[in-house]
Amino acid sequence: MKLHLIAAAAIAAATTLPAQAVLVNDAASLGGVQSVVDFESFDGLWSTGPETVAAGVVFTGDTGAELGANHRDLGDNGLWTMVGNSERSGVFAASGVAGELRFSFTDALSQGAGAYVSLYGSSALPFALTLEVSVYGDNHQIIETHNIAFNAPSASSGYDEGLFVGISRAQADIRAISFKGVGVVADNLTVSAVPEPESYALMLAGLAGLGFLASRRRAG
Repeated sequence: MKLHLIAAAAIAAATTLPAQAVLVNDAASLGGVQSVVDFESFDGLWSTGPETVAAGVVFTGDTGAELGANHRDLGDNGLWTMVGNSERSGVFAASGVAGELRFSFTDALSQGAGAYVSLYGSSALPFALTLEVSVYGDNHQIIETHNIAFNAPSASSGYDEGLFVGISRAQADIRAISFKGVGVVADNLTVSAVPEPESYALMLAGLAGLGFLASRRRAG
């Protein structure tokens, strides 16, 4: 079973996106210098946080959230296991029933962030359960949020199916990202950053120094 964005929801999200933001469905589209959090350093840690999951990345979640989960029954959206697929493998982060996984970036603001995600699905419901993805600014107020409907067409679904969902912005102003939904799960959290102005200055100074040394060698 493949999870698909419901067309109407995708079109609505695209038409309401601010000009400086892009809702993306693959990690490469986040751009910048990327780091990936795969949760492999955890083994069934039940915690609402705060928990440091990688350098500069802190997790908080709802009651019943688990880091390093190895199994989740997502109803019509199938099972998530340790086997994974080409887009994720091993253990993952899983929410409780209330469904919230939030990741804050403590060292620097990010230009983009996203993760491979899924959530509980039920074809018995008259509506599709939705994933809410939000990013927060430096004051931890929401600067962008989108609701995405996952289509769960049958009860005979497969394993480890999902979709990469991320938000890319024109500037590095993301302090945190959250994924909300019934039984939401996430893996391979990808964070994109841009060099700080000081880093640019150091890089330029280094290039200038290399140029100076090269010119001296030529002169010699």
